[in-house]
Amino acid sequence: MAYDGELARSCASLTEVLRRHASSGVPGTVGAAGDTELTYPEFWARVVERAAWFTGCGVKRGDAVALEMDSTTVAMVASLAIPLCGAVLVPTGVPRGFGANTQERLRALAALRAGGARWYVSQGAPMVGPQETAAAALRVVHLSLAEVPERTVPGELPAPVPDPDDVAVVQFSSGSLAAPRGIVLTHHNLAVNLRAITDRIGLVAAGRGMSWLPFSHDMGLIGSFWACLYAGFAFRALPPGSFVRDPLRWIEQLGEFRATHTTAPPFAYEMAARAAERAPARLADVDLSALHVAVIGAERVAPRLCERFEETFAAAGMRRHVLLPAYGLAENCVAVACRAPLVSSVVRRFDTAELERGRLVALPGPRASNTPSDGDGDGDGDGVRELIGHGAPLPGTEVRIVAADGQELPEGCVGEIRIAGGAAARWTIGPDGLRRPAAGDDGLVATGDMGALADGELFVIGRSKEAVKYAGRLLAPTDIEQTVLDASPTALGAVAAVAVTRDAAATEDLVLFLELADARRAVTGAVDEAALVHSARLAVLREFRMPVSEVYIARRGALPRTASGKVRRLSLGAAAAAGEFPPGVRPAHPAVPAAPLQPK
Repeated sequence: MAYDGELARSCASLTEVLRRHASSGVPGTVGAAGDTELTYPEFWARVVERAAWFTGCGVKRGDAVALEMDSTTVAMVASLAIPLCGAVLVPTGVPRGFGANTQERLRALAALRAGGARWYVSQGAPMVGPQETAAAALRVVHLSLAEVPERTVPGELPAPVPDPDDVAVVQFSSGSLAAPRGIVLTHHNLAVNLRAITDRIGLVAAGRGMSWLPFSHDMGLIGSFWACLYAGFAFRALPPGSFVRDPLRWIEQLGEFRATHTTAPPFAYEMAARAAERAPARLADVDLSALHVAVIGAERVAPRLCERFEETFAAAGMRRHVLLPAYGLAENCVAVACRAPLVSSVVRRFDTAELERGRLVALPGPRASNTPSDGDGDGDGDGVRELIGHGAPLPGTEVRIVAADGQELPEGCVGEIRIAGGAAARWTIGPDGLRRPAAGDDGLVATGDMGALADGELFVIGRSKEAVKYAGRLLAPTDIEQTVLDASPTALGAVAAVAVTRDAAATEDLVLFLELADARRAVTGAVDEAALVHSARLAVLREFRMPVSEVYIARRGALPRTASGKVRRLSLGAAAAAGEFPPGVRPAHPAVPAAPLQPK
């Protein structure tokens, strides 16, 4: 049974598409690794039964239902059953073991309060229990999926049909604890975006998707799991902790499952490539020849990373141009722009000085993403900055580049990326629980991301709030971080470049957080640490002509991250300004005196 685009276009919701897939006999199974994996008819029957169970428990149309989004088959079924019965899904994270900390519980409580959740659903002992919700003055009914009765006969229960304009999910941001922001998405929003993703990426029958991303995040829930369901793919979920403990386990599972599609943020591809370089023998029996698309997004994509990943796994059968740069955010469900699969991504060379002034001035020598650059890193240096294109906006999504004064900018000018269209959220929910229009007076939804259009393709620079401003220039923290990583590739696992404004200071200070690559070793001795710090300072000064004010050392995994794994730069900036840091983060040892640094 092939994916039928016309059939999908006639369906007003993901649940309707899923029902059609189940009734037409789409092959493939859906479930979590090591758990029950269900055929499409079985999966749909479970969804219908859970929807009836929720209704029987008293869940009504429009009720907000918080669901602990474990990477289990039970949670996957419940994530569709809640919107099917007309309720609103509010996904929450489920940190277990070492990660089950107070901050995550506080974040869940803040989302419950802002989202007006009336129900809290877990599979066993909840992360946020009745005593905690009562103490927070939240009137929430707790339900356990362990109490769902044994299955009834498939097809016995009629399936509800949600209204396209009903709210399907409220996706809360993975940012601040104090001010969670909910993105209100309707069934129509989701159908528009999932259809566009399917058409652009070429999701076809017999596809097999796999993801370790948390389902509490839009990239894991909508961009991976729900996108595969929409296309009628087989889908297998891995627990996020499996990737954190062993990045190569993801790669091995891709080969074992014969996965054709996967999705992850840039740091995941970086970690996997490094792990493979440290343990190449583990790739001996891995076959990645089936992999068709590996979407890379959530932050600006470094061209060098795409090249490195594909080169590292070429011996395992990975074909060229598998990595697919994409740009998106929850305000547009998940995806805004991406390229077509298995087509060489175009890497454009731009004048660095002009880019820092807000203009894309192309230099001679565009190259495909798999064509080696002339130097190290991303081919940056000597006044050249390379950026990889993220493709044209998806069908049904409008992208405009806007200046700080609200004026639309022409192609080639850097400004804030703003969006509109059928997938764009109409409402957001603030920490006070009130709905507010997502779009501004211009009818566009602000993204907070800086970018530019060139020849109809979107180039992403970085987050506007996280941009580093120095000497009249605007620097992307991702560029600084990649430069520092390239200077010490074996010692560092991650870098955060943060702009900090001191009291009464006229300019921003640049602060670096260096996270070590090896959890078993904190840099051995002040001399080694001083060399690492000196290397980072010198790399930044040479490349960006900007001094580094302070450097901090973090053990592996100590930097605070969002649900999708991105480092919380704004949180670190606030910590640096206040002098208070997360456990495992400390000031670097005083540097060993060295010759004065001179900019190149």
